[in-house]
Amino acid sequence: MGEQRSRASWLRLDDVTDPAPAIKAMWEESLKRLGYVREFLKIPFEADRLALFQGYINRLMRGHDCLLSGQERELVALVVSLENRCEACIITHAGALSAHGMPARTVDVLVANWRHAEISPRMRALAEFAAALTVTPQLADESGLDRLRAAGLSEPEILETVQIVAIFNATNRLNSGLGTKIEGGAHDAFRMKSRSS
Repeated sequence: MGEQRSRASWLRLDDVTDPAPAIKAMWEESLKRLGYVREFLKIPFEADRLALFQGYINRLMRGHDCLLSGQERELVALVVSLENRCEACIITHAGALSAHGMPARTVDVLVANWRHAEISPRMRALAEFAAALTVTPQLADESGLDRLRAAGLSEPEILETVQIVAIFNATNRLNSGLGTKIEGGAHDAFRMKSRSS
């Protein structure tokens, strides 16, 4: 057997080590924002495809005109990831919730069982919608949107919510299907934020 080396995923392809300019910019953004380069960005996707995919996520989660709060966006992403058991995304989004000011105790309960967390009615409606659309998308009907409306979400906020649920289901499937590794930096960042909250 040849020498075993660490890879970002289960793929028997070499990780990107000399990224194209678009990928290098993503690495730099990840390093600046998170303190590490996400393993997902080291997988040898075609540069233009990864740029489109990651650009859509960045636009939804960090765009200048996002409608949901940072905590709301990260809560939706976390609940989707919890329902899909996507370890890499769970750690990342739990850390991001802490970075957006959610108390460590609340984040811990969300990760253990989000249904038991003490969160606002609006956030609970978002979490329940995200879980339902993730686990039983075939049962979706307008009543799901009505529950978001009743919790105070506007129509544009609902549109943003559905996009976040959808893109993180796609991300979870990519991570789960490829066996994307969890960055040591993600664990470290999550633990440091938890201890400091």
